[in-house]
Amino acid sequence: MSGPSAAQRRDKAQEYAFLAFLQSIAAQRTARLCERGVPGYRQRFDSLYIRWSDKYRDMIARGERVFREAISTKNRPDTDYAKLEQVEKAIAELAQSPRDTSPITLDDRMRAACEESLVELEASLNS
Repeated sequence: MSGPSAAQRRDKAQEYAFLAFLQSIAAQRTARLCERGVPGYRQRFDSLYIRWSDKYRDMIARGERVFREAISTKNRPDTDYAKLEQVEKAIAELAQSPRDTSPITLDDRMRAACEESLVELEASLNS
């Protein structure tokens, strides 16, 4: 029995890169919300995110290329364009200054999600 083909390994590598790119977008969006409800969140996030994005810079960039290619190829039946358009919208939002920066009260579930985002970044740094 042989191992995975070069094409299969490349597809897996592209899939992991795309997931890293999505994780970077999700973490940044989460941070925008969490900083409004958790004092000191932005400083904690920035410290971790800068190190995380530096460690995975090449993978994130490769994932963004996969994303850009997928969104530009409109005739592929295996692609969920609605989800890609949601990612594109999130990228556009992150490129702008936040519209609302006023403090908010987060429920326990959202506070836990904020903390989990930091834990995931830290765990990725230590792996």
